[in-house]
Amino acid sequence: MRKTYRGRYKPKNPHKYIGDITNIIYRSLWERKFMIFCDSTQSILKWASEEIIIPYFYSIDKKVHKYYVDFIMQLKENDGSLKTYMIEIKPYIQTIEPKKENVQKNI
Repeated sequence: MRKTYRGRYKPKNPHKYIGDITNIIYRSLWERKFMIFCDSTQSILKWASEEIIIPYFYSIDKKVHKYYVDFIMQLKENDGSLKTYMIEIKPYIQTIEPKKENVQKNI
């Protein structure tokens, strides 16, 4: 049986967090490690976890759903410019494009 890792993260630099600092939830150790990275990395000026919602229409059930982006962060680049990134934390296996035969079976 695979153990799941979930919990609440308490930032050491709460001024950097965008959103509700009392409700920062991680659903995997990878997400927790990324939170620590965002919180402790000096060039990351601001960050948030699941604070951005993207509505989308799902044609199968004909309803609007909400997609929560894992992370957003504002980073100061080496040249001084500011960049904003939206980041998804996924295991490698979920980043591999499915084989065409499997895609057709699911349609």
